[in-house]
Amino acid sequence: MKKTCGIIVLLLVAVIAAMTWFFVIRGSGVKGEDGRTVVMLPPSDRAFFLAEMRGWLESVQAIAEALGNNDIKAAAEEAAKAGKVDMSKIPGSLLRRLPVEMKQLGFGTHAAFRDMAKTLQGGASAREGMKMLSSIMLNCVACHAGYRVDPEGK
Repeated sequence: MKKTCGIIVLLLVAVIAAMTWFFVIRGSGVKGEDGRTVVMLPPSDRAFFLAEMRGWLESVQAIAEALGNNDIKAAAEEAAKAGKVDMSKIPGSLLRRLPVEMKQLGFGTHAAFRDMAKTLQGGASAREGMKMLSSIMLNCVACHAGYRVDPEGK
C-alpha cells in the first residue's frame, strides 16, 4: 500500500511539474514570417508589456543625456529606476505567455540596469557608464530581433 501511495505521489508531482513548465515557465510563441517568434497577448497584457518597453527607452535616453552631460548622479538614479521590478504589478497572464528566453532577457535587463546604477554610484566615469549602457542595449536589440508581440486575435 505504501509503495502504491508513493508511486501516486511521484506521478502527481511529475504532472504538476510538467504543467508548471508548460503553462507558467515555458510561455508560448510561433515563428512569424519575418523569422521572429510571435507572442500573442490580450490587449491589457500587451499594453502593460509595451509600456515597459517605452519606459526602458525613455530611461536609455535619459541615461545617455545625463552621461553626455557628465551627470553621473542623474544617470545612476535613472538606471536604478529602470532596474526596479515589482513582481506584484506584472500580470500573471503575461508571465505565462512569454517564452522563457524572453523572460530571461527582460529580467536580465532589469538586473543590468541595477548593476549600472551601483557601478555609477561607486564612482564610475561617464565613459564607463556609456559602455554599460551599450551593453544593456544589446539585450534590447536581441529581444527586438528575436520576438514580436502581436495582439491576440490578429
